[in-house]
Amino acid sequence: MIKRMLALGLCMVFNAQAATLTGELTFVKKPPFAGILYAKNGAGPKAAELDQANKVFDKKVVVVGKNGEITFKNSDEFQHNIFANDPNSGVKFDVGLMNQGQTTKVSADWSENTLTRIGCKIHPKMRSYIANVNSDTYQVLPFTKKQKTYKIDLDAGSASTFVLQIPKYDPVEVTLSAGEAKSVEVMYKGKLRANLSLTLK
Repeated sequence: MIKRMLALGLCMVFNAQAATLTGELTFVKKPPFAGILYAKNGAGPKAAELDQANKVFDKKVVVVGKNGEITFKNSDEFQHNIFANDPNSGVKFDVGLMNQGQTTKVSADWSENTLTRIGCKIHPKMRSYIANVNSDTYQVLPFTKKQKTYKIDLDAGSASTFVLQIPKYDPVEVTLSAGEAKSVEVMYKGKLRANLSLTLK
């Protein structure tokens, strides 16, 4: 009986701390390539994987924590090269030529809470981003040109502060109390580009 009461008490404490973040991100004009919304609540994934096929990366954003390891794969019939030379995050690396079936690893040993663009020197149209974030809870937002509004639905746990990052846009940080709702503007070079509404339940 005592054990049952203790278990019930622990469940009630856990449920009291759990929260859900909901909302919408609506762009004024056509959206950019991708973004990420994350809670400031952890260390981030220790490992991540990014593959490529048909001259396209399989993820628009790959997420890893500080000093986490990213495994790059080439499942394509073509040779590829993955590199970063991003002045916004200050990240620079080059894995060299990757043949079909080859894998290589890179440690995300640069500044956390950054978005870094990566590409292929052989196929210039290829691109993806590495989100190096201190978060165990996040939602990747793979935008498309025809869709302006995107739903936010995130298991927030006990987090109360959330960050929206979109390449080249001004980062947005929102702190919410339980039951609170806020709307904020998302800016790019001083111009309004989107509106973000969030509610913590």
